[in-house]
This record gives sequence, C-alpha cells and structure tokens, in this order.
Amino acid sequence: MAEIKEKAETEPSERFEAAYADYTGDELLEQAQGNAQAALVATVAFLQARSIPIAEWAAALGASFALEWGEPEPWAPDEFLDAMLTNYRSLGATVNRADLGQERAEAEMTGFPDPEQCARFGVAVAEVARFHDTAAAIAEVRGLRWRWSLDDDATGKTRLVVEPAGR
Repeated sequence: MAEIKEKAETEPSERFEAAYADYTGDELLEQAQGNAQAALVATVAFLQARSIPIAEWAAALGASFALEWGEPEPWAPDEFLDAMLTNYRSLGATVNRADLGQERAEAEMTGFPDPEQCARFGVAVAEVARFHDTAAAIAEVRGLRWRWSLDDDATGKTRLVVEPAGR
C-alpha cells in the first residue's frame, strides 16, 4: 500500500482547469449569437416535428415582443428598421446595406438565418426565416408595415422593408 501512495504523490496532477472566465467579450458575443440562433433553429425543428404552424408561433412571439417595446406610439420607418437591425446583429446577422429613410427604410443582410446551422438541425433556411414575421406585430402597433424576403437560401440573404402602414 505504501508503494501505491508514494507513486501517486510523485506523478504530476492532471487536474481540470476551468476556462469560463478566460473568454473575451468578443468570444462570448460570438458564442451568444450562435446559441441564440441555435435556440431559434431548434424551436422551428421542434414545431415542425409536432406539426405546429410556424406562422402561429411567429405571430404569438411578435405579440409578446411588442409588449417589450414599450407603449405603442408612431415610429418612423428609419427608427424601426435601425432597431430591428440592432436585434438581428445580436443574432449574428451582417448588415450589408441599409437605406434608412423616414418614409421608407430598406436593408439587406446575411447570416440570419445561418444556413450551416439550419443544415445541422435539418431545417430549411426558409422555415427559420419565418422568424422575421415576428416584427410585423411590433411594427403594426407603431403605424408601420413590415415586409421581408429571403433572396438567397445559401447565404441567408434577406431584404427588409419598413413603410408607413397606409402605403
């Protein structure tokens, strides 16, 4: 027994070293963006597996999100799209072009939905892109009309348009 104890005392320790506190803010942001997108993609996969309409989920989510945007009041298209682009960037999207006008605002972005992540979960990019419908409820109570189109499944290239509701 003494022989075993002596051997254990002389071998270097292979102790686990925690790394959670070593990550930079940029590294944590990248991880958070991936986690947020994964949660959305996994949710769409879950909904599809149970035959729950994605349109109903997006509408309900949009109604909930609208409550978090404060009191309904008129917004200009440029203000609204600017706020939405900030939200999309927090999910990992890249804004490639933005024309923020007070009467009409339009932008083009890539990276949300992330086509590679959609493929890993076995979900079509177009189905995850229906998350964009959540913004319609938020826009509506602010006197705006929200439209979007997925222009390229391979890159997630999406066009966003915001106009006053009467147009």
